[in-house]
Amino acid sequence: MAQTAAHLVDHVIPRVPVRQWVRVCQVRLPIPLRLLLAAQPKLVTPVLQVVHGAITRFLLD
Repeated sequence: MAQTAAHLVDHVIPRVPVRQWVRVCQVRLPIPLRLLLAAQPKLVTPVLQVVHGAITRFLLD
């Protein structure tokens, strides 16, 4: 696993700043939405698609 991470850092990921959006979005989801997603896991994919789209639009603008 450490070799794979080293390979990614050295040869795959470009040397540019990388944001960790997953952590930011996970922390900032409203508590009622977190509870809903915990109770109904099938909703996780559509919600993450919306979050991904919003981040993509933000980065492209």
